[in-house]
Amino acid sequence: MKENGIYDPSGCSLPALKIKKRKSRKNIENDSTVKNLIESKLLLDLEFNSLYLDIFNKSNEINDLSKILSLNKKKNIWEALFSIGKEKKFSSAFLDMCTELVTFISKMPDTQNRKKEITEDLNSRVNRTIIIAIREKLIELSKKIQDDLCNFEEKKNINLSILSGITIYFCKKCNNIISLGKFKRRECSCGEKVDKVSQVDQVPVHYFNEKLNKFLESNYWFEHGVDYILRKKNLQTKVGYDVLGNSGVWHEIDNIAYCKNENYRFFCECKTSKVVEKDVFIFSGKMIDIGGISGYIFTASENVSKEINRLARSKNIEIIKDVLKKDIKTLVKDIKEG
Repeated sequence: MKENGIYDPSGCSLPALKIKKRKSRKNIENDSTVKNLIESKLLLDLEFNSLYLDIFNKSNEINDLSKILSLNKKKNIWEALFSIGKEKKFSSAFLDMCTELVTFISKMPDTQNRKKEITEDLNSRVNRTIIIAIREKLIELSKKIQDDLCNFEEKKNINLSILSGITIYFCKKCNNIISLGKFKRRECSCGEKVDKVSQVDQVPVHYFNEKLNKFLESNYWFEHGVDYILRKKNLQTKVGYDVLGNSGVWHEIDNIAYCKNENYRFFCECKTSKVVEKDVFIFSGKMIDIGGISGYIFTASENVSKEINRLARSKNIEIIKDVLKKDIKTLVKDIKEG
């Protein structure tokens, strides 16, 4: 069937569902690296989970550093660093140091001597120091990402095409950034007219692209991991759709599962965090509105209180906890028949 429309699997006499997938999510899931990650069937593998979430963090840092370099075209590098540094705390020690330096500069008395010092000498040295540090950090992060992924691939004897690459072009004269992704002719801030590739250093960087990062950040990875478990149970499944309720309200449902032979279906909620009362009531309300009589909450949390379990069962919802630490066979057995 199409992405949006009526979902009515053949062989089932249950009422059809009207479903749709959000365009933003569809765009993310259509990305080739996202598809490769899903097809790895390793989303719930604890070791791989730790690896790709670590790459996710390093990729975010690469994106932040690239953003600082891009802003340097419009303002001084230390100003760009300071503006972004106020929004988030970078993990890199050198960035913390640079932010402290910028804070110190900003608090200096507003005198003509200060302005002259910043614009002529201090500004130039700070810019150069930060740009070189960022360049070195980008190389370091990219190498670590590739080494860690390569080690995992060799250990598991698999090939994972989940990294994207970008080339950053630096002026050979002053180390300032010329362009990202593609070489472009322009006059560098140092006054050098850059019109040949031979005038730049090319630094290739490998990381998770924006769509793959969003896939992980939004916890779509967990929903697709659960989908793999459901399909191992020989169920027909849908992941990440909105379902129209009897009230006329669209409800975001993480997983839909059908069993044609037994003529039943259930819905799933996937949570990487602790399950609380509110989660149970909201999920139960969704199920009632879309005509569901049973459901599952899958959680990566190790602890679910007796009270929460009791509440869930009173709503005909089963909670499967500690998903990342259980093997596939155990998870499949945890899903009851009918």
